[in-house]
Amino acid sequence: MVGETELIKTPVQPISFRRRRSIAFAVTIAAVAIVYFAADYERNRLGEPDFVTGFTVFGGIAALMSLGVRRRLMFLPLGSVSMWTQIHIYTGVFTTIVYLMHVPALIGGGMFEAFLSVIFCMVSASGFYGLYISRTLPKRLTNVGKEHRFDRMPWTRNELAKIAEQTFQQIKEPTAKEVIESFYRTTLVPFFGGKPSLAYVLVPTGNRRRQLIGDLGNLHRYLEQEGRSVAGKFAALVRQRDDLDYQFALQLRLRVWIVFHAILSFLLLLCSFIHLFIVIHFAW
Repeated sequence: MVGETELIKTPVQPISFRRRRSIAFAVTIAAVAIVYFAADYERNRLGEPDFVTGFTVFGGIAALMSLGVRRRLMFLPLGSVSMWTQIHIYTGVFTTIVYLMHVPALIGGGMFEAFLSVIFCMVSASGFYGLYISRTLPKRLTNVGKEHRFDRMPWTRNELAKIAEQTFQQIKEPTAKEVIESFYRTTLVPFFGGKPSLAYVLVPTGNRRRQLIGDLGNLHRYLEQEGRSVAGKFAALVRQRDDLDYQFALQLRLRVWIVFHAILSFLLLLCSFIHLFIVIHFAW
């Protein structure tokens, strides 16, 4: 046909992360400004500015709890978890700022108010800590090579212990077996057979790994070719076990934080509802 043209549609470019963050930050600041001016308006007309900030804080807490509900309703078309996570982060920042506008002091004066304030501060602190580890933990996990499933780590730990025992039993040279046996029984068996210590879980470092590999290297002067080969295999197993324990410590930290933050958040919502009920009861 004469005059027939092909319409070329320009693909819609996704919004960059920096631009999304700028928009979310601007919306958060605008929301804070609205609450501030609304409370100031109530104050100037001798109204109840605490009602404005208080109801806003309660609404923010309820909105923050919705992320947990969203994660349990994966079958509903409610948007991506990533989108809800971003909403959760900026809603948390907004709620924290409004809370500071609402309270005369960071910790309330009465017993219940003080308890509520402490719970809110703990939830806020754990939320910001969760934001930090969610940004840094994935990179730290990928830096140690293969990522292990948390529920499979005990099985992997036992398998490494079995491989270490098999490696020791395969030593044929009497001198090598005599030199390695004492170190294996006193140091390597507890290392491969036990769980990581609480100190390591709290602060995972490479000191233990470097010490064991260094001790294995010091045995080389007493060993021939076969013994040195076995010591090298033990060093490789030490690295694998240390990587496994490092991932265990990081993943356990994340799981403990999730449970801790969820329990405190539910307690905060419950206490906030009681506080709101008391305020409304005495106001009317």
